[in-house]
Amino acid sequence: MKSNTIRKIMLTVPNGLWFRNRTFKLIPYNLALLQAVIPREYEVCILDPNLENLSIEQVGEKINAFRPDMVGITASSLEFSKSVHKMAELTKTISPTTLVILGGAYATVTPEFPMEDTNIDFAILGEGEERFPMLLEMLKKGDKDFTKFDGLAYRKNSKVIINSMKSFIENLDKLPFPAYDKFNYRTYANRPDKYANTLLPKYYPYAVTSTSRGCPFDCIYCHTWAKDGKKTRFKSAERVLEEIDWLVNDYGTKELIFLDDNFNLNRPRFVKILKGLIKKNYNLHWKSINITAFLLDEELLELMKASKLYQLILPIESGNQYVLDKILRKPLKLEKMLAIIKKAKELDFEIAADFIIGIPGETWDQIRDTTRFADVIDVDLVLFHIATPIPKTELYDIAKRNNYLGKDFDFRSHKFFGFGRGYITTDEFSPYDLHRLRAFEWDRINFKTQRKKERYAMMAGISLEELDKWRKETIKNAGLYFPEHTHVA
Repeated sequence: MKSNTIRKIMLTVPNGLWFRNRTFKLIPYNLALLQAVIPREYEVCILDPNLENLSIEQVGEKINAFRPDMVGITASSLEFSKSVHKMAELTKTISPTTLVILGGAYATVTPEFPMEDTNIDFAILGEGEERFPMLLEMLKKGDKDFTKFDGLAYRKNSKVIINSMKSFIENLDKLPFPAYDKFNYRTYANRPDKYANTLLPKYYPYAVTSTSRGCPFDCIYCHTWAKDGKKTRFKSAERVLEEIDWLVNDYGTKELIFLDDNFNLNRPRFVKILKGLIKKNYNLHWKSINITAFLLDEELLELMKASKLYQLILPIESGNQYVLDKILRKPLKLEKMLAIIKKAKELDFEIAADFIIGIPGETWDQIRDTTRFADVIDVDLVLFHIATPIPKTELYDIAKRNNYLGKDFDFRSHKFFGFGRGYITTDEFSPYDLHRLRAFEWDRINFKTQRKKERYAMMAGISLEELDKWRKETIKNAGLYFPEHTHVA
């Protein structure tokens, strides 16, 4: 295909269920943002096979019907790499001249992996809102000199060239609103996703948004810094409230889920947003999946309640202070969390807590401290995640250096699977130990009373009968059971 013949662009994400991974039916916010920055001269469509669980064959039919000149694929993690490569292969099989561009975390953190696949022509590293239109412009002009294009992987004379990511979008206020008018947004906004737990909205139609990027912290299990940088960049409170006005007035939004890594990191901005919501007094409820728990206090919780927060999700991570301080390096004090949870209960929030078990250096007794703390706090929903080694993290470096990973461990392997399956073996624990403990403690802590069962089922969007089946299968399969192949326990 000649470089100046690009007219039709398909933006897509592969179906996570094609190879028995997870799937998420969330609004494709990032794709909608990308569509909003593509010049109007291009015909653009968004294809999300997850929404209706489209098969490989059905997706092939969609590609064949649209006949795109370019397909942009996104993937949120290595977990979906096999589906990514199937999508790229499918595209090239149908139309060998179609350009395939990969973006998202898979492309950003490990560009060398996807570029081994000759079906993928380019990988965009980091933020695509500026890089994608820039690439389109260069291709339109026939300019093939990508040497100064930071954050791009490409081929030159069959050799893969990876230009490291050096720049970030400093002014997030200049980003457009997502192009929700260009695809079937309202289908997503009104559709519940069973078993999604804290990602499940309670009020419909709902929307998602992100108001900041980057993370300054050094938690050993996370690679957010490798995707979005160490410096946290924020949309202004005014810009956030403007987008909320748009979502409420144009789309009738009743719930907003913030996807930020650190929504409340900048306290003055956070307070301004909360007070703006209180003043506007919309019929709008909200929650944030990544609240910075150690920055909360009673004053903030009261403002959050007044602004219609209904569910508080606390990433506590460990119930042992030594593990938090010395191993995870997370600046969170358990004593303070007890006070925060007490106040949150007084305010009648739904409360969920996330924990991680199986970190190298963690003893079995310290892991049991975590399950005991998770029990003591007596919240509505407790989730245990097994420490998963992912690229560009200190956790992976430690595990590899100390031979804690099996000889067959390979990020390219399809066995890599989210945060429900363990891979690390130390003198203190094995993956099997963690699987069993996780399953039994998840069951014991969350379902000890009828009221807790009912609260959990309500927050997971399922019936008590479905919950009972989920529990039985989870125990039977040592925690490695995924209801409807969608979400982990």
